[in-house]
Amino acid sequence: MSLTHRQRIETAMAGKTPDRPPVALWRHFPVDDLCAATLAAAHLAWQRTYDWDLVKVTPSSSYFIYDWGAADE
Repeated sequence: MSLTHRQRIETAMAGKTPDRPPVALWRHFPVDDLCAATLAAAHLAWQRTYDWDLVKVTPSSSYFIYDWGAADE
């Protein structure tokens, strides 16, 4: 029986053996991360392509400075 992504992660976190190890890989999406809509679209495409067990949203590492008027290059 194949587990859902959530069941697989919950099973592993409970110290039990799932049908296979949970798999996730994350990355940044430069340029796409300048807008919430394009960042979401990039993550959805990444998930549709690879069907990861976990999706980690990865905005630009400096996203929090923009509201303070700072910029990065």
